[in-house]
Amino acid sequence: MRVYTLPSAHASYSDSDSDSASSGSISPPPSPVNGIQTFHHRSPIPQPFTRAQLAAQPPKGAITLDQIAEWEEERRKDPVARLAQTLLSGTSMGIVLVGREAEREDQMIFNHKVEMKGLPVADQKASGRCWLFAACNVLRVFIARKHKVDDFQLSQSYLHFWDHYSKAEYFLQQMLDLIEEPLQSRTMQKLMKDSVQDGGDYDLACSLIQRFGIVPRSVYPESFNSSNSAQIDTFLTSKLREFTLELRVEYGKAIIRGVGKRKALEAARQVVPGMMREIYRCIAVTLGTPPNPATVFHWSFNTTTKSTTTLTRTPLSLLALDVTPYYNLSQTLALMHDPREDRAMHAVFEVDKGRGMTGGRRIRYLNVELEEMKKVAVALIKAGIPIWFACDVDKASNASEGIMDLKLYNYADAFGTALDLTKAHRLATGDGEPTHAMVLTAVHVDPDTGKTVRWQVENSWGPDACNKGFWCMTDEWFDEHVYQIGAPRPFIPAQLLDIYDHSQAEMIPVWDPMA
Repeated sequence: MRVYTLPSAHASYSDSDSDSASSGSISPPPSPVNGIQTFHHRSPIPQPFTRAQLAAQPPKGAITLDQIAEWEEERRKDPVARLAQTLLSGTSMGIVLVGREAEREDQMIFNHKVEMKGLPVADQKASGRCWLFAACNVLRVFIARKHKVDDFQLSQSYLHFWDHYSKAEYFLQQMLDLIEEPLQSRTMQKLMKDSVQDGGDYDLACSLIQRFGIVPRSVYPESFNSSNSAQIDTFLTSKLREFTLELRVEYGKAIIRGVGKRKALEAARQVVPGMMREIYRCIAVTLGTPPNPATVFHWSFNTTTKSTTTLTRTPLSLLALDVTPYYNLSQTLALMHDPREDRAMHAVFEVDKGRGMTGGRRIRYLNVELEEMKKVAVALIKAGIPIWFACDVDKASNASEGIMDLKLYNYADAFGTALDLTKAHRLATGDGEPTHAMVLTAVHVDPDTGKTVRWQVENSWGPDACNKGFWCMTDEWFDEHVYQIGAPRPFIPAQLLDIYDHSQAEMIPVWDPMA
């Protein structure tokens, strides 16, 4: 073991690069005592520099303590700054800085609404399943209308089960495809970080539902670990990282045997079914065994006309018979608004390695102007069709009041400065991204100008959050923080559909905020 003494108390520090002792070199170890090297005779620890010493030789370009003192004196002389400090040092910014004007103006009044009778506000609890809740909240509208179902939810947990299973399967396929990719590459690090987590998007929701179907919540109810998913997510993510290394070991052993890369890859592939067997067991133990997509179930429910009905369905036939005639998932697509300079409007983008499930449809977006997106959204609401959408929910929002308004918080009066990032700037710098999926259920359109004024948003945080489970979102907030909507093809202009269907997609890397 090598031990070094501390620098001498008299060592000087300067900008010189000299290695001489006079410029602060390390002192040699103390001399032996009675032939034995000891280390308790250390040089004294240097005393802290005084303020004057620090201010005398600041690093080039650094702010000096004298400058900070001037700023503090300036702040002390400002009565607004003093009041702001008094309030904000003991109270949440979300309370002190709320603009009462926004609270007064953002009323839950809309002249075009989707009928939601008999449909309670859902609650995703401590999970990141918002995108599945939003998808279920869209689809249940059509089932409720057809059968006049009262107090009805689809099972989000059923889709959550198959989502985790499908993500694990797809992840292992990716690990085979990238078996020679360095583990420390940006792609591998991103994939291993997010192998099995709760998030997803519109295309993945469509793929899951089309493959596995849907069931009422009474057929497959919530479990503790579907509502509190962090622990099982963490376990599965670690297990899949372990499997990643095992696949590379199998591949390496085959290469050593001299069988060639193609056969070595097949040798590694042979262990995947055993891995998926373990994954299935883990999910089934924590979430409960789900219905088989082709197995019959009997669903009894009360109707809004005070009668009782029983339907016999499979998960796939419930989708085919009671949803698809009114909302055909195979005839929908995702529109996005990404105004960054390298994201051309009326262009198609796909997420590289972003299907989310083997055989699922690609995560594919058509980038459109805001007014084009809002025109589609208004047409859908007028037709009685709710809209899955993704946004950056924490920006300029108040969950306790259910308000999304750019004027909600008055930072400028308290801080003397405001936030001036554009939507493109937020995406480019990591300050903005889609963080939450919900459902647009109503819109208020100015009858004189035809301009959209505000939107009603169905959330999935339970009836006690927001305004009885709903947000009031201003049109300006939509412009700045809404990124994507899912829409049926009949409501999208023909020229945009032609671009979506026939354009070569530009690939978005998996670490992009829109991925």
